[in-house]
Amino acid sequence: MDYNSRSYKLLLTIGTFIVLEVISIVMIAQNSILQRYLILDGIRSTQVFFWERSQGIRDFFNLRAYNQALQEENAELRGKLAQVQYLQDFKAVTDSTPGLYKWIPASIIKSNPNKQHNYLILNRGAKDGVETEMGVVTHNSIVGVVGAVSENYCYVISFLNKSQRASAMISGTSDFGLLTWNGTDSHSATLSHIPLSSTAAVGDTVCTSGYSTIYPPDIPVGVISDINAVSGMYKDMGVDLFQDLRSLKYVYIVQRHHQGEIDELSKNASNLN
Repeated sequence: MDYNSRSYKLLLTIGTFIVLEVISIVMIAQNSILQRYLILDGIRSTQVFFWERSQGIRDFFNLRAYNQALQEENAELRGKLAQVQYLQDFKAVTDSTPGLYKWIPASIIKSNPNKQHNYLILNRGAKDGVETEMGVVTHNSIVGVVGAVSENYCYVISFLNKSQRASAMISGTSDFGLLTWNGTDSHSATLSHIPLSSTAAVGDTVCTSGYSTIYPPDIPVGVISDINAVSGMYKDMGVDLFQDLRSLKYVYIVQRHHQGEIDELSKNASNLN
C-alpha cells in the first residue's frame, strides 16, 4: 500500500511539473516577443528535423525507381552513341540510320552463385525484343549469353561458367585471344593464345574485341595481372576483372541489328567448305 501511495505521489508530482512548465511557456510566449520567437524557432527547427528525416525515408524507398530511370536513360544514350559510331564508321549520310547495337536495360531477378555453371534470370523477354544468343553486359564487364527466352523473362548463361568463351584483346594492340573464367574466383579470368611476340605488360587493359556477334567491341573487362609462356608457343595471361559478377543487379542485353542476316551468311559460307 505504501509503495502504491509513493508511486501515485511521484506521478502526481511529475504531472504537476509538466503542467506548470507548459503554462510557463505559454505565458512567456504571450508576454515576451523575444521569448516567443525563440520558442517558435525551436519548434521550426524540430519540424525541419523531422521533415528531413521523412524525406530521407521516402528517397530510400524510391531508389529502385531512380535506378530504373537511370538505367533506361543510359541505354538510350548508349544507343545514340552506337548510332554515331555507325555513321562515322560507314560514312552514312542520313541521321535515320540505326546504330549497330540496341541496348535493352534489364534487372537480375535470380542467380545461382558459387557454382561451376552459373546462370541468371532477367526481367526481359520476347516481348522486349530479346532473343537467344544475345550478349549481356555492363559498362565494364561481359555478363553472359542469353540461352533461353520466354515472353517476359530470359535465362542467361553467365560468363562465370566453364563452357563460356569470349573474344578479347589487349587495348592499344592487335593481340587478341580467348577470355575464359578461371573456375574459382569471380574476380579472375584467363586470356589465352596470345602470340609470344606480344609486348603486353602487367597492368594493361583487356577489352572485348568485337570479333564475335555476341559482344560489342571495346568494353573494358579487366587488367592483366600475370603473364606466362605456354609450351613455347603462346602466352596465357591472368586478368583481374573490373566487375564482381556475383554482385550485379542491373545489366544490358545487347541486340545487334542484322544479326539474322549475319548468321545466315555464316551458315551458307560454312556449307561451301
